[in-house]
Amino acid sequence: MAEDSDFDSELRDLLLTAFAEGETVAGERAVTTVPDQLPDWRVTIERCDEKGATSANPVGESP
Repeated sequence: MAEDSDFDSELRDLLLTAFAEGETVAGERAVTTVPDQLPDWRVTIERCDEKGATSANPVGESP
């Protein structure tokens, strides 16, 4: 299995931390950048597993 990129790992950690803290994670977010020469982004976060499923390990990680 290929190693996760730093970006993937950091994003996964951010999402899991937000979820654990009770934040609303799923939804669409607009990311506006400054200065205007940088692109703006629209990010959609969608839960992919069954609502009742739980795991001590994020997808793709070994125990």
